[in-house]
Amino acid sequence: MRVKIIPPYGADRTRLDERGWTELCDGATLHDALRLVRVNRVKAKLLLVSVNGERTALDTTLHDGDVVGFFSPVSGG
Repeated sequence: MRVKIIPPYGADRTRLDERGWTELCDGATLHDALRLVRVNRVKAKLLLVSVNGERTALDTTLHDGDVVGFFSPVSGG
């Protein structure tokens, strides 16, 4: 299945195409998406997570076409 990932700052983007899309196995979860962009569990606990614009838990199962966002709750400007 194809999903779009908006990774947090400092994540590994090498497995994403130029628009942020990647292939994941059917039944993949947000944890799998975090592993793909190499975000460790400690940092993952500090992130806000959304699927298709809705906040959700890290054990959420993804579906083809989902847009996944990982954001730091505080960022400078």
